[in-house]
Order: sequence, then structure tokens, then C-alpha cells
Amino acid sequence: MNEREIAALAAQTAKDIHETITEAGRVLDAAGEDIIKEYLTACLRMWQHGEKVTHESMAPLITEIFQRRRHETQTESEVMNAMTIFGAKFPAFVESNQRERDAEAARIAAAMPAVKV
Repeated sequence: MNEREIAALAAQTAKDIHETITEAGRVLDAAGEDIIKEYLTACLRMWQHGEKVTHESMAPLITEIFQRRRHETQTESEVMNAMTIFGAKFPAFVESNQRERDAEAARIAAAMPAVKV
């Protein structure tokens, strides 16, 4: 993914999170959605740059972004909950995605003819 694709995916995911929170009868303001979008963008960049994505590696990112931007939102608890839940689920997504990529690479490699040098 390039930066534009990362930004678009983060924006759409933040919007989806906002809608989910609203549908549950809770409130998330626009600043809170923007904070979540920044966090999602940072997570996607970590993944794209090949950094190890674990709950432990993402926790400091949550803390840093939230401490820096918490004064911008009136819905601090919803923002923190959304980032924490995403941070807990994203590493499993990354691991699953990597397994699928590895399986696809193995399938393609098995189907390719041997190359003589």
C-alpha cells in the first residue's frame, strides 16, 4: 500500500468505527474520529514497513497519540476504547494475513516449473 491507500483505508475504518459507536447509542465526536484515524494510519504504516505488530508494540503508540491529542476531544473514553480494541485485534489480522500470503507464495512456488541455471 502507498501513503494514499493507507490514508484512505484509515479514514474509512475510522468512519466505520464512528458509525459502530453511534449505532450502539454512544457518542464519538469528529476530533475523536480524527485521533482514531491517526492511530490507524500509524498502525498500517508499521505493518507496511515490516515492523513487528504486537499488542505490546502498539500500546506505546496508543499512549503517545492519546496523551498528545486528548485535549482535542470531548469523548476521551470512546476514543481510548476504540484504539485499545483495535490494538488488540490488529495483530491477529496481521498474522492471519501473513499466513495467507505465505500459503499463496508456497502454492505459486509449487506450481512453477524448476529453472535451470
